Amino acid sequence: METSFFYLINKPKNNTNKSPLVFLLHGFGSNEQDLFSFSPYLNEDATIVSLRAPIILYPNSYAWYNIYYSGSVKSYDKEAAKLIRDKLINELDYFINKYDCDPNRITLIGFSQGAILAHAIAQNSNIKNLIALSGYVDEELISFEKTNNLSIYISHGKNDEVIPFEESLKTNKLLDKNNIKYEFKAFDQGHGVNSENLESFLHWLEDKY
Repeated sequence: METSFFYLINKPKNNTNKSPLVFLLHGFGSNEQDLFSFSPYLNEDATIVSLRAPIILYPNSYAWYNIYYSGSVKSYDKEAAKLIRDKLINELDYFINKYDCDPNRITLIGFSQGAILAHAIAQNSNIKNLIALSGYVDEELISFEKTNNLSIYISHGKNDEVIPFEESLKTNKLLDKNNIKYEFKAFDQGHGVNSENLESFLHWLEDKY
């Protein structure tokens, strides 16, 4: 089995078997270099993989699925979103096997469109930790039927001009309704990850690998 994704990888500093695996999913219009900048701050004994989304928008600009605008109305390619969700879940095993990672110690970090997918993937696969930055739960992509011991960290900028802060508040209510525990942090920032946000989720993650 091979993967269809282009990716960057940071291998563990120490050559130990069954390392934890960290997946990075960038946002709409970005690329695999973006969240890979987190690598120096993550566990040095983890295998860190940053995937490039398959749809080319512009040079060095990619998307997991297309988003459409008609005036102020926003929509997206729902079938493509479901297909890429399933493709990402199915290809987890490739990275686990190729890099000898622990299938029970997978962390998923997503930003924006990557966070929307990360929510859906984490609830439908064997993910240990989810860090969802500036995203939300899309009920058309997610199922809460699977019970797991998933640890969830959610953050959002109060001044987000791309995905409104209120979307995370709706997500929190949905998770509460389904009795899913999570930690939520709000930051005085726009659509991005400032130093305070970075420090916060790194601290949350440090004993969860």
